[in-house]
Amino acid sequence: MWSNIFSKIFHTQGKSVGEDIREEFIKRLHWLMFYRVIVITLLLGTTIIVQLRQTPSYFTPSLIHLYILIFTVYFLTFVYILIINKLKDLVLFTSLQIMLDILLITFLIYSTGGRESVFTFMYILSIITASILLYKKGGVIAASVCSILYGGLLDLEYYGVIHPVYSKSLESKDYQSADLIYSILVNIIAFYLVAFLSSLLSEQTRKSRKELKEKQFDLDRLETLNRNIVQSISSGLLTIDLDGNVVFFNKAAEEITGYSLSQVYLSKAEEIFPFLKERKGIFRRPSDRDHPPFRFESGFKKENGDTLYLGFSTSPLRDSEGNELGNIVIFQDLTRFKEMEKHIKMVDRLAAVGRLAAGMAHEMRNPLASLSGSIQVLKDGLELDERDERLMDIAMRETERLNSLITDFMLFAQPGLANKEIVHIDRIIGDTLDELICRPEWSKKIKTMQNISKNVQIEVDPRQLRQALWNLFVNAIQAMPQGGELKIDVEEAAHELDSRDQAKDCIKIGVSDTGLGIPKDHLDKIFDPFFTTKDEGAGMGLAITYRIIESCQGKIVVNSEVGQGTSFSIFLPVVPEENRFHNGDYS
Repeated sequence: MWSNIFSKIFHTQGKSVGEDIREEFIKRLHWLMFYRVIVITLLLGTTIIVQLRQTPSYFTPSLIHLYILIFTVYFLTFVYILIINKLKDLVLFTSLQIMLDILLITFLIYSTGGRESVFTFMYILSIITASILLYKKGGVIAASVCSILYGGLLDLEYYGVIHPVYSKSLESKDYQSADLIYSILVNIIAFYLVAFLSSLLSEQTRKSRKELKEKQFDLDRLETLNRNIVQSISSGLLTIDLDGNVVFFNKAAEEITGYSLSQVYLSKAEEIFPFLKERKGIFRRPSDRDHPPFRFESGFKKENGDTLYLGFSTSPLRDSEGNELGNIVIFQDLTRFKEMEKHIKMVDRLAAVGRLAAGMAHEMRNPLASLSGSIQVLKDGLELDERDERLMDIAMRETERLNSLITDFMLFAQPGLANKEIVHIDRIIGDTLDELICRPEWSKKIKTMQNISKNVQIEVDPRQLRQALWNLFVNAIQAMPQGGELKIDVEEAAHELDSRDQAKDCIKIGVSDTGLGIPKDHLDKIFDPFFTTKDEGAGMGLAITYRIIESCQGKIVVNSEVGQGTSFSIFLPVVPEENRFHNGDYS
């Protein structure tokens, strides 16, 4: 009956118990069971020892009752432990425990003298327990049950219905009804007063705990948000303490540098970025509070050998009171921006040279044509001896060379795509290589290797693309004066090509040789017009190739190592699948 009452009273509260609250509730029940065993063992054990000194037998009625009570508590505790994790309604389970405790305390008081028992205070322990676990309603109901059972026990004892096992007044009542009423009334008042005070403290504790959890939740959520923000930014971020040790390393910093937080934690910042040794002044002191962050750029070499160009910004790290804790270092990978900057500068430089070349070529072509025509007329109309005819041939040959140079100027200045069409790249490369092999002085000492994907289509001017590839092939052959291997690879790839840094489907044409290689100080200049390290040539081949690839919305990248060879990679957008042709007729 009592379990149903408690279940109805606390049913709403039991529904609201979440997983975290449930775990805390179970933890409290474990402590309740532990303290119950400790209290019963100490109090009743002491009582048994005292009574054994007064009685020669171990099995007097009063001792037997205490034995039964101790065994019952141990047995119930064992049962509680077995079933506590399987129960869903913990409030009902707690209510039943408290009710059984009150009944056992009533039995204990009956066994130890009834009104004369010294264990009446244990009712208060159960009331306090009910107030802590079940709050105000639990405390009031527990106080009411204790009042009813205690009052009923004393009334039954007074009227002789029951006789306490251990009592000095078994044969005669040595107290009046007023004493009985006074004793019952005082204890009832004490029960309710304890219930009220303990439940008040319990409610305040619960409210404080709830507010603390809410604040802790907000704090955890704010901390998680801050952590996610720091870990989500694309810039590397590290914090350095006052001794120069790294204490934080965000995810972007790990990705940029290749180091993990566990590798760099509490290590010196100069071990990660050696150039910081030369820049001791980058870290601000407390007196520099009003100064802007210090910014600088420097190269950084990763463990895998890749070289990056990083931009740094440093500022002091302070707590909420303004005390200095160290420094914050924010850095970004500027390698791509530097490449874009270099590319833009090269484009501007080539455009300026192109405009100059176009003007010069236009002004030179007409008088050169007149000069060539005049020489041809003189050669045909005059009778020349062998020496004069040889001079005329030299003049004609040089005018043709000048005309070829002017043609290169025009191609460099305005590559254009007037004759753009869809072609198969393997056919373009094959035709260019056939022309190369036709020259015996090259074919005998150069071995060619091809790895070309079939049916790869691009939209270009075939004549200009052949010219670009021819320039690269000739350049590679000239870099191998003692012979070597020329390798051409074609594969589909994804590469960022457009100005918006969006990836497009493209092909990669790789042209590599095993020649002399290009010194690092020359790599930035090889696409400049008129730059050459050879005794022959005007230094326009690679510049023209660069302009042609650029006009095709492509990109060319060079990698070289002295003594190991050079590799050029050309990236060109492929024709979308819906625009490709599938018959055998192609350029």
